[in-house]
Amino acid sequence: MTGRMKTETMNRPPRVLRVDLTQGRLWDQEYPEQQWRGLLGGAGLGARIIYDEVPPETGWDHPENRLVMATGPFAGTPLWGTGGLTVVTRGAMTGGAASTQANGFFGTNLKSTGYDAIIIQGASPDWVYLHIGPRGAALRDASHLRGRDTWQVQQDLEEELCRRGRQLSVFSSGPAGENRVRFAAIQGDYGHVASKNGVGAVMGAKKLKAVAISRGDVPVSVHDGPGLERLAGVISHGVRNDPGTGYIYQLGTLPVVRNLVKLGALPIRNYTTNLWPEDVPGEIWEGQALRDSMAHRGHQCSACGMHHCHMSVIASGPNAGKIVDEPEYEGWSGCGWTIGCTDPQEAAWLNDRVDRACVDVNEFGWLTGWAMECHEKGLLTREQLGGIDLKWGDARAAEKLLDMIVRREGFGDVLAEGVKRAAEHIGGEALGCAVYTMKGAVPRGHDHRGRWEEMLDTALGSTGSLESGAMVAPHELGLPPRINPYDPAEVPRVVAGMLGRRHFEDSLGSCIFTTRAPLDTLCQALNAITGWDYTAGEALRFGRRTACLFRAFNVRSGIGPELDYPSKRYGSTPVDGPGKGLAIGEHWDAMVAAWYELAGFDPRSGYPLPELLRSVGLNAEAEEIWG
Repeated sequence: MTGRMKTETMNRPPRVLRVDLTQGRLWDQEYPEQQWRGLLGGAGLGARIIYDEVPPETGWDHPENRLVMATGPFAGTPLWGTGGLTVVTRGAMTGGAASTQANGFFGTNLKSTGYDAIIIQGASPDWVYLHIGPRGAALRDASHLRGRDTWQVQQDLEEELCRRGRQLSVFSSGPAGENRVRFAAIQGDYGHVASKNGVGAVMGAKKLKAVAISRGDVPVSVHDGPGLERLAGVISHGVRNDPGTGYIYQLGTLPVVRNLVKLGALPIRNYTTNLWPEDVPGEIWEGQALRDSMAHRGHQCSACGMHHCHMSVIASGPNAGKIVDEPEYEGWSGCGWTIGCTDPQEAAWLNDRVDRACVDVNEFGWLTGWAMECHEKGLLTREQLGGIDLKWGDARAAEKLLDMIVRREGFGDVLAEGVKRAAEHIGGEALGCAVYTMKGAVPRGHDHRGRWEEMLDTALGSTGSLESGAMVAPHELGLPPRINPYDPAEVPRVVAGMLGRRHFEDSLGSCIFTTRAPLDTLCQALNAITGWDYTAGEALRFGRRTACLFRAFNVRSGIGPELDYPSKRYGSTPVDGPGKGLAIGEHWDAMVAAWYELAGFDPRSGYPLPELLRSVGLNAEAEEIWG
């Protein structure tokens, strides 16, 4: 447990802190409990807010764009990893909905101050940070934090607010957010990142440097304390002993590198190959070897019993002895394999630089890999790159490129717009080398040509990233436990069938690794906290309602079915490895058509169909959209 917990029904109505940065005004908004049951927090609340309050003509950098930073009902409870943060806004990369998650201590600390979410609008005339603590909330001058990276901001505010460790959660957007790098992220608590769809650029456009939450004294109230304790044990036991994913308990996502290469899903050198280099010993990239290669200690999130997030010490090279946050799999991918860097020490150091600057490591990896390939082919010159000789695997050159991007210096100003826009700027053969979706985002750090369900989900999703995610207890949804990842009939059935499940999880205020459990079990935990009678069916309706709101928000903003495609390289056919010759392109249109029919969306307009909207309780939206 991370704080006081009382066994009783809710003793306060759900409460949101509203912030208008233009006017410098803060106020509380309370919700009736029954209305909150339909929102929960996280993605559910965020989808409702942006649909209702952000009209189509409001761009991502417009002051009236909303930035929702929310947790959920699990936050602050004995369930593992329940300090979650979900950020929802109009994203800078796609111009559509963004929903992205981070862990750490944000959710627990926010709950302890009596709030469930923060909704930010407007733009400050001067740089400020928001502080929330036991004595209330206030906007404070942040001029002294200008130019500071995410770790420096956290350290500065620890000194200023006289709080340390879990007593203070700080999330900021770093130098990248200040300079409105389109793929800026929001990072906090030394290594936890809400990274997708340029949410940090939105924060920077509002001149909000950071959100700092001091631990308060409001106890978390639950309906059935003993029942919740029992369910916490059931869920954690399942996480520890799951035969497919139990390794995450001990090593987090470190083993994924070696797991994915066997499936042809490790992205090597910007999708140019799927073969492990002969001169790289495979054993140094095994999960346990990655952890043991550097001195380390645990840095777990709120209430977490996993041996997952760690702080590490660089063991060799010019940065030996320096402390970094241990990369997650996507750090090893974006700062390692995608750019051809096969030295774990160098990849770990570069990942730390990326986190501190506060850019999305996936976008950075695809962007740098693209630039390296273009430089090798003579499509980008050394002069264009500011004198950097950008060769495959050179993490030091990649770090110099990062500095150019974050400062928007020279050609870095073009690169700061992200892969799609940079590739379009160069055009020609360079455009064919770039990995992105036509909506403007990039995939996560996998080679989705070996995981067709993830490519379909990423390209058709509404939030700039995976929207359905990996299956947990698929039988609950009438889906098979495992499919052939290259089956063009099964892939859209599974992706459409899972739609909404992840949105429900992303509204609970917990980590998807630590509360990995069947929907029915998650609903039992939710009921133990709230006293409700939530069912798995209601959870799925909630998730699909959220998916409908995100998609309707996008379509009315001009993001329709014509953009449901991967780029040429993203949707290309592997030339080697396990997926050699297996072409998704020839099946794409049929898979998209099947997904639309199964998900309940109109393939011509992209909108959710009236019967789907009504089935999830969006009757007013059905009338508004369809008449």
